[in-house]
This record gives sequence, C-alpha cells and structure tokens, in this order.
Amino acid sequence: MFRGFRWQLATLLFALLACAAAAVFRVSRLPTPPATATAPPQTIAPVASESPTPMPSTLPAADARLPSPSATSAPFSEGLIGNVRRINPLFAHLNTPDRDLAGLIFEGLFAINDYGEVVPRLAAELVISSDGLEYVVRLRDNIKWQDGVPFSADDVVYTLSLLSAADYAEYSDTAAFWRTVETQRLSADLVRFRLAQPFSSFPLLLTIGLLPEHALRGTTVRALASHPFNLSPIGTGPYQLAALRADADGRIFAARLQRSPTHRERPEAQTGYQFRDLIFRFYASESAAIAAYESLAIDAIALEDPPAPLLSLPQSRHFRQALPQLGVLIFNWKDTPFGERRARQALALSLDLPGLAQRHFGAAAVHADSPYILGSSVYQPNFFWHTFDVDEARTLLASAELAPAPDDADGPDLYRLLVENSARLRGLAEDIAGNWRPLGFDFEVVAVDAFTLGRRLESGDFDAAIISQNIGADRDLFRFWRPDQPGNFGAASHNEIAELIEIARAEVYGGRRALIHRRIQEAFAEQALAIPLYYPLFTYVVRDRIEGVKLGSLSTPADRFRGLQHWRPVALTG
Repeated sequence: MFRGFRWQLATLLFALLACAAAAVFRVSRLPTPPATATAPPQTIAPVASESPTPMPSTLPAADARLPSPSATSAPFSEGLIGNVRRINPLFAHLNTPDRDLAGLIFEGLFAINDYGEVVPRLAAELVISSDGLEYVVRLRDNIKWQDGVPFSADDVVYTLSLLSAADYAEYSDTAAFWRTVETQRLSADLVRFRLAQPFSSFPLLLTIGLLPEHALRGTTVRALASHPFNLSPIGTGPYQLAALRADADGRIFAARLQRSPTHRERPEAQTGYQFRDLIFRFYASESAAIAAYESLAIDAIALEDPPAPLLSLPQSRHFRQALPQLGVLIFNWKDTPFGERRARQALALSLDLPGLAQRHFGAAAVHADSPYILGSSVYQPNFFWHTFDVDEARTLLASAELAPAPDDADGPDLYRLLVENSARLRGLAEDIAGNWRPLGFDFEVVAVDAFTLGRRLESGDFDAAIISQNIGADRDLFRFWRPDQPGNFGAASHNEIAELIEIARAEVYGGRRALIHRRIQEAFAEQALAIPLYYPLFTYVVRDRIEGVKLGSLSTPADRFRGLQHWRPVALTG
C-alpha cells in the first residue's frame, strides 16, 4: 500500500522518535498528491473568514433564493433521494444525503483511490511499528479549515475522542473498536495511535472525516448529534456549504456547495474544479428524482436499480460500478447435511451463477465468484470458482452417500431457504430451489421482512439463506467467516480459512498480504464455504454536457465524486 523509504527528519522531536523506534519501526512515506494537469480553473479570489462560520438559528425562509452561482461557470446539479439531517462525518453513514455532502466538505487522514487503495489525504508521512501495533502520522503542512484556522493534531485527537466515546456506540458499531485505540498528540503535526492488536486495515479507518476542535471544543457526542454545526459544517475539503433552502415547514429542499478558497490554496488544487458551484436538490422518492432528471431540472441522479427508459434518454450517459456488497448464499452447518464439504460443492456445481444473476437482476447486478468485492485490490477474477456441472454434482453426492435412495418412501427431507421478501430475491430463491430439487434436496422458500430475516439468522432458524454482506473497502472477512463471530450466522468453520483471515488482518506488508488473500479465495472455493451469488451495481446517470466523469472503486456511493476535480462542462460553440 505504501512505498518504503528511509528519510532524515528535520525536527528534533521526530528525530528522537525515529531513533528510539529504529529497532522496531518500519518507515513509509506518503507523498503529497501531485497536481494534475487539466484545464485551467476559473478565476476566484474570495478571502477566508478569520472566525468560524456562524451557526444558523433558523433555516432560510421559503422565498429565499439560492445565491447566484459564479458567472464564469454554470453550476452542476444533482438530485438526491431523502434529505439532509447532519452533514457531519461521524453521523453521515446513517443518511445517504448527509454522506454525499459530507464527503465533499470533510477529509480524513487518508482516502481511497480509484483502485481501492488507501492513499494520503491530510497525512504526509506514516511510521508503522514492526509489530503492527503503533502508527505515527505526520500531518501535512499549511492545511486550513474553511474558516481559515490551521489544521493540527488537536483536530485529530478531538475527533478520535468522539469516535471512542461510550455514547458514540448509539450511532456506530465501530465505537467498540475505537475504544481499544490509544491516540496521543506528540506535537502540532504529529499523532500516534496505539492498537490493542495488529490490524492491517487501520489506515482505512482513518479515512473518516475529521472535525475542527476549535469550533467544537468541549462538545460531546450527544450534544453534537443535535448541534447547529451539522447544518453549518466547517471542513477542510474542496467544497463548503454556501446555502440551504427550505420551505415554509422548514423542510430543506436544496443545498448549494461552493469551492473552498482555503482548499484552493493547496498545490494539488491549482487546476481543475471547473464547477465552482454544486446544487443538490432533495426529493422524497426515487420516482420524483427521476421525473426531475427527465424534465432537465437536474444534471445527474444516482440509483442502484434505475428503470431501463432512464438509461436510454437522449443527451444522457450512465456509468456503473460494483458496490462494496456481496449477495451470498450461506448454509447452516448445524444439524443439516451442509456441514459436509461435498454436499456444498454439489449444490454449488448445480447452479449456473452467471445465468441466475442475469435472469433475476439484469443490469442491476453481476454474478459473483469470490467472497471479496469485485474490482478490489485483493479480488482474484473468476478462476477459482466452480463451473456449472450437474453430472459432477451428482457424482459428489453419490460419493458422500447423500443422494436419496430410489426406494425412500418418505421422500427427501424438506429444508428451508430463507430470503428477504422482495420480488427479485424470491424469484432467485425459487430458481435455486428448483435446481436443487432434482438432486434430492427439497427446499421451501421462506420469504420474510428484513427484521424477521435478521432475527432468524441470529437464532440459526434456517437451513440455507440468501443474505447481503456489506464488506466495505477494508477487505476484512473476519466478522463473516470466523466461527466465533456474530456475522457467521451458519456457524461455518474451516481452520485454514479462519487462520488465514486472522493472519491477513494483522499483516502490514502488502505483498505478503496479497498472497494470503489469494489463498483465502482458493480455499473458500475448494470448501464451498458459501456460494457467492451477485454483486449489486451502482448506476450514475449524467447529462452529456458534463465531461470527465468516471467511476473507480467504490467504498460508498459518495465516492462517485472522487474525480470531481476533473469534471467539466462541455464548451458551448456557435
């Protein structure tokens, strides 16, 4: 992930730290992202305020107008489904519009690039101890908050204190992990993190947006949840909130973001960002947002399952990328034949996985062939997984003496295939059950609501189930396939896979970690631990007047804005 180097420190403090740690520390340099040569930016010369952005006491009145965008560049507008509540990185994961706006306003120490790799953002250098327990981060110079106050280690320590607070557990299940991390300010530009155990994905967790300590000093998580800051945020990102617009009932229906002058001072921000203004309009439903796009009221719309007519509109393009999720069929290994490897292999061999995905999801998903996310840096494409072969499936069942006897008067046992109650997933489950019936495995499809599904999974009240795993960008399968983890609903257990997953999450050296992930995928397929079914796709529909749009690896749909610096309006001629 990082390129090793040896470097000589200029300051006495960091020199002493390096000398003390020389025997046990590995040093990695995280270079400042280079400026990218694109078209020259429009001229802007606003002056950053020296005091924090004032906190609004009321929302703009219904007859208020969004301030006029720059005369030198038309704004980019997008429709979002839902509404903003808290534009705050600590709560943004709870609400899609908050997440989308927070990703443009706030930054973390690290970010994820188009290849799913962790790269520096507000961090300049990283030191990782040889035992993988200590991470020392030096911060970039001359970073400012959008109110002009310098960014420092105090902001990192304050944000981490909130993440590790007991009451943050009400908002995120990561709070338990953060409570095991010791964060220490070593100097104004130096922070040390001490972990309880090695965790190679730790830099990925440091992609969470940071908060300004000077503007929120003393504010607790509970107070922050309803703080005016959430609708008047101060970040370090490329855009800052310029205006909100609300109706007479106080419902916000539009937001305008504007290029941040403090971000504009950075070397890597000297070019691009031709859209000085971003307009986000909020809609109560997907159909309302689609209607707005069709009527030319907005330039873009993001959907997981867009209707086909939307994708064929004139003067419009769409981009697709896999979400960090996996649809997978799991087995209950307790009191069923599915603890037997050959039974699982036979059931996997009897399924035409590409055909299943195409029939039931169309353009909304692609078939899966790995426990890892499509396009991630550890994903190994397609050559480990079983190919469709019903004859081989029958042979395996016969060798395991699992095929039903011809004179069995009672017929085969009836098993339960649990699935969430949606038309697509019900159809998929019925199709799978139909493929398994000729093999002597008779499955009843049990379709339930999401709450009941979760409850029955937790209690083990199923024989097989189709579930969605939100794997995220960290590539850590620990919570899904370790026998002692609550996310391993079927109690799947394989010693080698469990040990490899444990080793992978502790291994800090990228080359060795890649080999471990490869072997995990091999062993997963050999054992048919579960059956990966599909990767859901994210679709971004954009007017063709917008150039430069592309989708790289997505850790969340908000990553669609990662390349916004390179987006530009098509030049008008004539």
